[in-house]
Amino acid sequence: MNKSENIFFRILDIFAYFVLLNAIWIICCVPILTIFPATTALFGVVRKWHSEGTDAGSIRLFFSLFRENFKRSFIIGVLWTIAGVILFVDWSILQQVEFTGKIVVFALLIFSIMLFIFMTIYIFFVLVHYELSILQTLKNALFLSLGYFIHTLLLLVTIVGAITITIFAPIFIMIFGSILAFSMYFIFHKLSIKVQQQLV
Repeated sequence: MNKSENIFFRILDIFAYFVLLNAIWIICCVPILTIFPATTALFGVVRKWHSEGTDAGSIRLFFSLFRENFKRSFIIGVLWTIAGVILFVDWSILQQVEFTGKIVVFALLIFSIMLFIFMTIYIFFVLVHYELSILQTLKNALFLSLGYFIHTLLLLVTIVGAITITIFAPIFIMIFGSILAFSMYFIFHKLSIKVQQQLV
């Protein structure tokens, strides 16, 4: 077997790992209530891949991290779902009523929704990268989302780019979650080196 064949089969092997991880993640997200634990496990696996490569494993590693982080990620998922529902209800009500100062309230709501989105991006990173309490996890997600706004925008662009590619090339759905998490973790890892001393 020549060098080019070795490279080809290695690429094929790595691709298979991404497909497998993506499939496991999607299956574990199906119950809805397990979306946060499953996504936390997803980011935990790609974190391991960044340091040890895909040979670190996928299925066994995923379920190990799923169990390990289940409690914290599940509680945060419940809290975040409640917060999201509240923001959605507030948005719906605000669209139907008229009152003095509506513009100010609307601006505050927009800011809250943006903050919610920004923090959501970082929550999974903080969960798998640091051993923190639930409150500290949320606090550090807030700190990162606002304190490093350029990185936040870069992560948002990465997400939008992946969604756009999937829309125009649906086959990308096979690796959408795993490749997106891998790409996002690369950005976060670079950021974490800069802020490690500032986090609790």
